[in-house]
Amino acid sequence: MCCFRLILTSGLMALFVWLSLRTTKPSCSIKAVYLPGLNTSDTSRSNHTLYFTINLKNKMKDKGVRYDDVRLSFYYGANTSVPIGNYTVPGFYQDNGNDADKLGKLTAHGVPWDAAFRAVSNGSKAVFRMDLHTRVRYKIVFWYTKRHNFMVENTTVEVDNSGKNSATPQHRSFHAAAIFSVTLFVLVLLL
Repeated sequence: MCCFRLILTSGLMALFVWLSLRTTKPSCSIKAVYLPGLNTSDTSRSNHTLYFTINLKNKMKDKGVRYDDVRLSFYYGANTSVPIGNYTVPGFYQDNGNDADKLGKLTAHGVPWDAAFRAVSNGSKAVFRMDLHTRVRYKIVFWYTKRHNFMVENTTVEVDNSGKNSATPQHRSFHAAAIFSVTLFVLVLLL
């Protein structure tokens, strides 16, 4: 019986240490996009600037995230790969449980502006895609983990005749909170 308690206690301690050191990747979404060249009520169709806001969310309540430079690649079309520009967000630190909005702008090259303007004028939407690539380190108590690749690919946004995206942002990431809750519930029942 004593040996069983020792094994159970050691196993529970190992589980709690593993749970406290485990990390969850942040999530990313395109929060806002504006292309003045696709705004049908504006006369500045020659403005080919793409304004955007991305949102990075750290859902961990006890760990921070250190981002290396965040490289963004933008494309025109959902199924095609017409590159229109790149942008780099300088590296930064994100505290636990926080959101980070990063704004930027770039001149969009390669967009078939006349066809895209006709599409939004007829009530359709112009589709743009973004890929994000960076490396992150997680801050656990006083130290940082090794670097981990963080990629979000094929995030699409539809732009309407106002030149803006009309849908609410969809965060994309891996979610592990449910696993933690179920594991904790089972441990409480065992004790």
